[in-house]
Amino acid sequence: MKAPYVARLWMALGLIGSKREKLALEDVGIDYIKELWKRSLIQEVEEYGPVLTFKVHDLIHSLAISVAQNDCSIVGLDTTDISEGVSCVSFSSTSLEGISNFDGVPPFLRKPTSKRLHAIIFQNQVDDGVITREFARTCISKCNHIRFLDLSRGSFEELPRSICNLKQLRSLLLDENKQLKKLPSTICELQSLLELSLAGCSKLGNLPKNIKRLVSLRYLNITTKQKSLQESGIQYMENLHFLGVTGCENLEVFFEGASRLTRLQLLKIGDYEGPISLLFGDLIALESLNIDTCKFVLTLENKSNFPFNLRTLVISNSKQVMELLQYLEGSVCTLESLCILDSLSLTTIPEWLPNQTRLRVFHLIRCPNLVSIAQGIQSLTTLKELHVYNCGKLSKRCEPQTGKDWNKIAHIPRIRLDSRDVQWMDD
Repeated sequence: MKAPYVARLWMALGLIGSKREKLALEDVGIDYIKELWKRSLIQEVEEYGPVLTFKVHDLIHSLAISVAQNDCSIVGLDTTDISEGVSCVSFSSTSLEGISNFDGVPPFLRKPTSKRLHAIIFQNQVDDGVITREFARTCISKCNHIRFLDLSRGSFEELPRSICNLKQLRSLLLDENKQLKKLPSTICELQSLLELSLAGCSKLGNLPKNIKRLVSLRYLNITTKQKSLQESGIQYMENLHFLGVTGCENLEVFFEGASRLTRLQLLKIGDYEGPISLLFGDLIALESLNIDTCKFVLTLENKSNFPFNLRTLVISNSKQVMELLQYLEGSVCTLESLCILDSLSLTTIPEWLPNQTRLRVFHLIRCPNLVSIAQGIQSLTTLKELHVYNCGKLSKRCEPQTGKDWNKIAHIPRIRLDSRDVQWMDD
């Protein structure tokens, strides 16, 4: 389970707040999850850049279900009724096997008790063809007080225009709908919406031109066929904290000229090919940059345009990894987490790495052509975690005591080598 998803769910349900003006609600949620970690209530916690994942032990899960049984209910596609006080339903399965006469809508959704629902969640990946337009229409028409609505992997071409009636909706997930072609303009009337996720909607055309009217939106993840994000006015969404742009094969222009994304903290660009110019000058709050499976030609006016407050950098499956890393040379030493994954072109550790005096986490995953750790890593006294996985010769060189690079990294408290914790000490 991904911690950011859980944090946004809590936000949508109004379960978290911040008494500290500069602390984002997303960060409050992550802090709560880390507190659960400290108390051993969650397990198998992993950190990959800005993303923290974890699992809940079966006993803890059973306890939580027992405590929340009056508010939450585990349901299936054939569930006929839910208790009157239930405000959250979670589908444990979306399989139609063994269910006869299914008309596209779970029977309980048509009952008066569905009006009290605040969240509709799916525990597992939804089977294709389950979430139809009729399913979506029923959720919208019956669940008047819904705050968190997951319609991912749907099979409808257009979201019903009546979506604007859900005045309390905070999170709307439409990911991986391979049929979705259009969003109604009425979606821009959802003034309380905090999260809109459209990742993997490969047939989606232009976003509504008035999407900038979603003044509360903090999280936007999109896949679209349009050529320019500027046409939709995304650059004017002042409250946006996260922007994910993935699989936008026709995209030519992010933004031209000035933007108002002064609160944007995390930018993710994925599955993209072609030349693109990124201007970071207006992104004064940007702390995390994630570049995944991109073959674009990155052009900046000069190196000083690279994010100067960057704390987390994740580069995955990029042939341009060496060029991207060079942009950090001479930048302000704010980097705390550096993760490089699936990079055949990574052959050496950048010489500037020892200058990153705040670096705490360094992950090298599936970089087979990297053969040695830089000597200067010994000067990184703040480095707390090193993870080397499937990196060929480098993995052998980092073996405890016998590896040629062990003396360079032995001072790091936590070292994971090919999924083995070869050194794990408290800070």
